[in-house]
Amino acid sequence: MLTIDSKTTRFLARMGARGVLGQAVYDLAKDGVDFYAITADLAHASGFDRLMAEFPEKFINVGIAEQNLIGVAAGLAKTGIPVIATTWAMFASVRSMDQVRNYLGFMDANVKLIGMDSGFIQSKFSYSHTNPPDIAIMRSVPGITILSPSDGVETYRAIYEAVKTKGPVYIRLTGDTVMNIVNKDPNYNFQIGKSVVLMEGKDVAIISTGNITKNVLDAANILETHNIDACVVNMPTIEPLDKDILNKLSDYKLLVTVEEHLINGGFGSAIAQYYCDKDIRPKHIIMGVDNLYTKSGTTKYLEAIYGLSPEHIAQKILNLFKE
Repeated sequence: MLTIDSKTTRFLARMGARGVLGQAVYDLAKDGVDFYAITADLAHASGFDRLMAEFPEKFINVGIAEQNLIGVAAGLAKTGIPVIATTWAMFASVRSMDQVRNYLGFMDANVKLIGMDSGFIQSKFSYSHTNPPDIAIMRSVPGITILSPSDGVETYRAIYEAVKTKGPVYIRLTGDTVMNIVNKDPNYNFQIGKSVVLMEGKDVAIISTGNITKNVLDAANILETHNIDACVVNMPTIEPLDKDILNKLSDYKLLVTVEEHLINGGFGSAIAQYYCDKDIRPKHIIMGVDNLYTKSGTTKYLEAIYGLSPEHIAQKILNLFKE
């Protein structure tokens, strides 16, 4: 396992999410961890080149057959060995929903399903690949842990933790080929079910998950120039939610959740569901993509037109304070 310091943090950021996935899986193999890695004809895209070259006994390619990927992974997991299965996020969720429900959910298979290039990054390939409703889909399946890391360090550690965790895990990878650096503390110890307070503030609490967290940090800096003090929370675990931090945030007059996902059934919905029966709860605004099919284009273009750029996030909150 890599030692995390400032140099390693920059190294992982430059690799991009899929590069970090490949690095983590290779390091797991070097560390002597017993696992299988299985892909739907995306070995190179998953960063598995070194794994295939040095540990071919750990690798299986099922071809372009994502539903079969889930079935084979679940079967391999019956040996008692954890399985890391990778494909594009749209295919891991939408195309394979029935298999995920039956094998990962009902059968509680020890499979770590990696949904690569979730959110907006695949938008140039149009709706067939962009912004899958993967959070909503995975939330509907009982028993699956859902992780959405925000940067390279968090992605690397999330993969290690997922392999150590018994039962099905879905990891939603977002971000470009060069990732933002969100977690700058080298002592940050990623734990499933725990959040990180990135900025302290008293006026508004903003919770985000995944790659969009950097936009939230930038938005908080904009708000500071308008004398609005924002608390920013990075929540990399969507299931189970960090109830401790949500209880601490319940006294805020305004809470905003931000996600690179459809609003319906997503991250914000999970938090709204948690607060709905509480006696003390904040006013909650969910920022994401409305119930529509996203356009094609670059990530920054889509962030702008769907109100998820730093400037749009800050302006939305400023408008709420003016009401």
